[in-house]
Amino acid sequence: MDQQPEWWTLERSAARAWPAAHTEERDGWLLRHTPSVPRRRINSALPLHGSSPSIEAVESYYRALGRAVTVQVSPSDTYTELDAELAARGYHRDAPTLILTAPASGFDDEGAAERVGDRARWPEVFAALDDRAATLEVILRIPEPVALFAATVGGETAGMGVFAVDGGYAGVFCMVTHPRHRRAGIASAVLAAGAAWAGGQGARRLYLQVEEDNPPARALYARAGFTVSHGYHYRVLPGM
Repeated sequence: MDQQPEWWTLERSAARAWPAAHTEERDGWLLRHTPSVPRRRINSALPLHGSSPSIEAVESYYRALGRAVTVQVSPSDTYTELDAELAARGYHRDAPTLILTAPASGFDDEGAAERVGDRARWPEVFAALDDRAATLEVILRIPEPVALFAATVGGETAGMGVFAVDGGYAGVFCMVTHPRHRRAGIASAVLAAGAAWAGGQGARRLYLQVEEDNPPARALYARAGFTVSHGYHYRVLPGM
């Protein structure tokens, strides 16, 4: 069997770590649908590695659900023909994003972030930093092993991050720093604590997603040792 490219391993890991309510493989696609959460990643179709995805099939699937037809073109430089055909059909391009990876080892232990072990406490952490109920709904569905790390300064929740291990990879999600505590090493502390935990769970590498037009976040992750694996964007058919 041919070895799968790393980008496909990462995309499959991310799909499991950020779970849609309904997922199936059909007609060359990984089809994802989550009625209660209006997030692109879990309401979009991802081309299956080595397949010839049918645009007619994906349009039929999402139209039957009454949802916008959304395709995650990933990697962008692999599916150039698919991307061009979607553009010709009137799909608009949205949210260009980079997938970054780094070794799980080698982070400096900042000692300022701790694991929130009880999932029943996660909502209160999110309430302090990210009050989007839809995000929390997805986070609480992530399969084990998963951990939330938070940093506290003066009794206030200053930052957090979620780490989900799948095989030799750990996805990093929901990295947030409170505005009052930015540029104080909070994100670095959360990354270090989460990476140490993920390594103990068997993860060799971390990965995360950052939108291309977010220079501060990209600079932070570059300093932490993350490099680009690949990029993707969405194609969305208007009118639904």
